[in-house]
Amino acid sequence: MTGTLRDYARSAIGAGLGILSTGLLSLAAVSGDWHGVIFLIAPMGASAVILFCLPSSPLAQPWAILAGNTVAALAGVFFAHLLPEQLVLAAALAMLTAIGLMRCLHPPSGAVALTAVLGGEAIHQLGYGFVWWPVLANSVLLVLAAWLYHTLTGYRYPAVHHEHTPSSPTHMHYQFGFKQEDLQTALGQFHEVLDINPEQLQSLLEKTELIAYQRKLEAIECRQIMRPVTTTFEFGDALETAWQEILKQPEPAVPVVNKAQLVIGLLSVADFMRHAKAESYREVAPALRRLIRWSPTTHSDKPEVVGQIMTAPAITIAENMHLMHTIPLMTSHHLQLLPVVDQANKLVGILTQTDVIRALYR
Repeated sequence: MTGTLRDYARSAIGAGLGILSTGLLSLAAVSGDWHGVIFLIAPMGASAVILFCLPSSPLAQPWAILAGNTVAALAGVFFAHLLPEQLVLAAALAMLTAIGLMRCLHPPSGAVALTAVLGGEAIHQLGYGFVWWPVLANSVLLVLAAWLYHTLTGYRYPAVHHEHTPSSPTHMHYQFGFKQEDLQTALGQFHEVLDINPEQLQSLLEKTELIAYQRKLEAIECRQIMRPVTTTFEFGDALETAWQEILKQPEPAVPVVNKAQLVIGLLSVADFMRHAKAESYREVAPALRRLIRWSPTTHSDKPEVVGQIMTAPAITIAENMHLMHTIPLMTSHHLQLLPVVDQANKLVGILTQTDVIRALYR
């Protein structure tokens, strides 16, 4: 079991209060001389441990305790009356039948079945009345006590099952690689009954994955994975020269810098296409040729240099920035490339989406 000392204390107090309230209410329902009347059975102690310490477990849900204890009590009483002289066999058959029929596992129900068989003359005299008193009555009161206590202490009980949606961070939009159907298939391959809520397990795996990525991202600085700058443009570079050069680049964009190596923009193929203004796909090539062709005249109505078509201003990142902070920038601004600058804001490298993905999986 995991949890803090506070969690253990909360569970212990809840279990104690649950048994106290169940016992007192059951006792109050007994009229007359109560000394010879069974008002609280021992298996309720085990049920209290599960209901108050593991409230989200499938074993602790109301249907599990109510149906499990009732079916187990019925099986125990039946075999105790069927085989009164062979109590060991009756106990074994009661246990077998209880587990086979309850279809909702609640471990203390096994003790309920044995109590019905081995509880002695006082239990046997109750006959099938043992099923509703004290078994069903105790179970209902304990479930109500658990619901009230968990509600008052800020916990949800019974556990609410709903269609699960991955809880990814606001800016990362990360899609996990498995679906709930995959998780169910994996759990089925264990070939045994597991005390696991698939929805909570999926949520736990996703949160673990996010924590691992956050830890990894926080430990990596941009300078550790950035690429060196191989090509840059300046504001006054001719479009024809820039077009020929940009087609050779593997990166999605090329930084545009001034004489002091400060980034003033980014140039990409998309910038050329946007300013070419082709009206159809057949017009793309002629429009590009008109755009990049140098005008021999002094004045021109179309862009002539890189600075006139580049995307500006450019978003830059510091070389000591942690990688996790680059992801919101890329996703919110739809960027494929970020220029990396030093403390003097001079260009020292570039960071692409491919670099980020490679860092996540290295």
